[in-house]
Amino acid sequence: MARIFDPFPLPDHQGLAPTHVLDWPAIAETLVARSLRLGRHERVIVSADPYFGGAALDAVRVQIQKARAIELATILHWTPALAALRAPHGRYADAADDAAETAAMRELFAVADVFILLMNDRRGARTLATSQSDVVVDGWKKGRAVHLHWFHDPAFPDPAHAVNLALDRVNQAAVVDVDYAALKRSMTGLAGQMRGALAHLTDAAGTDLKFRIGERFHVNYGDASKERMAQFDAGRDREEEIPAGSLRTIPEPDSASGVLVFPPAKDGESPALGRGMDCRGFAAQGLRFEFRAGRVVGVTTGGDQRELDRLWAKETGDRDRLGELILGCNPLLERVPGSTFFPHYGFGAGVIRLILGDNQLSGGSFRSSFHRWLMWGDSDLALDGRPIVSRGRLLA
Repeated sequence: MARIFDPFPLPDHQGLAPTHVLDWPAIAETLVARSLRLGRHERVIVSADPYFGGAALDAVRVQIQKARAIELATILHWTPALAALRAPHGRYADAADDAAETAAMRELFAVADVFILLMNDRRGARTLATSQSDVVVDGWKKGRAVHLHWFHDPAFPDPAHAVNLALDRVNQAAVVDVDYAALKRSMTGLAGQMRGALAHLTDAAGTDLKFRIGERFHVNYGDASKERMAQFDAGRDREEEIPAGSLRTIPEPDSASGVLVFPPAKDGESPALGRGMDCRGFAAQGLRFEFRAGRVVGVTTGGDQRELDRLWAKETGDRDRLGELILGCNPLLERVPGSTFFPHYGFGAGVIRLILGDNQLSGGSFRSSFHRWLMWGDSDLALDGRPIVSRGRLLA
């Protein structure tokens, strides 16, 4: 019989020794009371993995009760056995089944006020219907959401590995100990500097890409209150990610020019999480995207060029577009010695992420089968010739 193991167990309930002690009550209070400012009788949907993060789920439910809110429903993530019956993105493979399930979820969300999405175990086949919930939340104009991201290093499956324990402590500090007022000042100031500027991204591998930053920003400084969320329409804008620190913007559509070299694998899953053509094998041999007037005009690799051409030709929609720029700003999401994994997938101060293809979630107009995000922890970024990131260090 397979062993069920929760890296954050409730010992009295499951009989397992915890890997170490984390302050889940303080983390949950940050999510529910500080970020959401959950009000009395507000209706809450929780999404949680039934075998991962039990202590976090319990602490969040306690906070919902303390707020005298209504726990409307809990959506459980798919276990490996259930994931095997679903499509790779977690949805029904049959189109009619998928449509019926999505419609039912929309009806559920229509009577809810708040969505709390808890951590997902990325080490195995457990998954959640991410694309489905993204579609539902994007059209959910009345609600607001908060997402607790808590990831271990994919290179170390054991949650008790020293690297993962250190990542736990880094994540906890980035949630509980960060100065939220200072983070807000820093991020809103950066957004003001970036708006309309000519960005120039370079790295040691040969990336030399310029693009004009647009007017649209999502400034993730941890405030998911009803008052703030009421002003937004896009799903990404109405969801705050915790730990906070993601500054997202959409480049001007026709402005990208130059060369983008995929970064080497940093965490066992990069250089390009997301969906569409698997880029990992090509990137290991060198993978270059050449942009001109905002579009990809050439995709080359030092590996199997014929196979790359075949796969690239299968992608549809705005596959050739630069969708988003994300600048990490949380000073406490520090890199862990012995790990090549970016804590919280790159929200630490100075980490750069670019999105290729689809940018629907952030309110952009690009729609594509190709949606890949690339991360750098050692790049340089300048705005109108003025450096703001140097070798992965945020200067502002």
